[in-house]
Amino acid sequence: MKLDKHLASLPSELSEALERTFSAAIDHFLKQEWDDAQVDGGRFAEAVLRYLQWRQKGSFTPIDGRSKPHRKSTINKVTQDSELPDSLRTQVAQSVELIMDFRNNRNSAHLGDIDANRLDAITVIQLVQWIMGEIVRLETQATPAEVQLLIDDLAQPYVPLVQYVEDTPTVLDPEMEAADKALVLLYEAGGSSTVARLREWAEYANSSRWRKSVLAGLAKEKMIQVRSDNVHLLHPGHARAQKLLVQHAKR
Repeated sequence: MKLDKHLASLPSELSEALERTFSAAIDHFLKQEWDDAQVDGGRFAEAVLRYLQWRQKGSFTPIDGRSKPHRKSTINKVTQDSELPDSLRTQVAQSVELIMDFRNNRNSAHLGDIDANRLDAITVIQLVQWIMGEIVRLETQATPAEVQLLIDDLAQPYVPLVQYVEDTPTVLDPEMEAADKALVLLYEAGGSSTVARLREWAEYANSSRWRKSVLAGLAKEKMIQVRSDNVHLLHPGHARAQKLLVQHAKR
């Protein structure tokens, strides 16, 4: 999703920070890296704080890897500035606060048997998408038709590549090759599975060809390692699976 032309009215350093942190948060979310999605959502919120500073006074906290905008002070000044658009004073300011609260006060802080990190990440990403859409709406110089397409795109939910039905994962892309299915399913399974179970998940009928063609080919490329009746995902296969997850959701 190209956002640079819609943010051309901003200082280049600021527009790059917004787009970079936005993309990083989305990519981590699509890779199911829930904690990292929230961390980068927080980085995006820091970029938005700088945007709010710029909208208010024409300057912002330096993006130098050391300086950080003062959250409470920036939000208080923005909410009290009647010259700013209402959405920046209210919804954007409140959304930034909520994203940073998720990062600082809930991210990786869940105890016990119930893990809410996925739900937290979904909430953060929805807020990130909405804020970016609002900034684009306020700042773009593109035609209304172009902006509408982008806003509609931002509003689209990310459909996961894999769906579970009674604890059984199913790859939703019927055109995906068997080797790629195997990598995605191994990734979903935490990196390992039995040969038979993986073949069943991939809906591959021929057990002999599954071993001799699909798995042997992946093993030769160092995507997986097969030991007896177990398959293990190697680092190149892990990276390939993540790429597939991102590509499917963004197409």
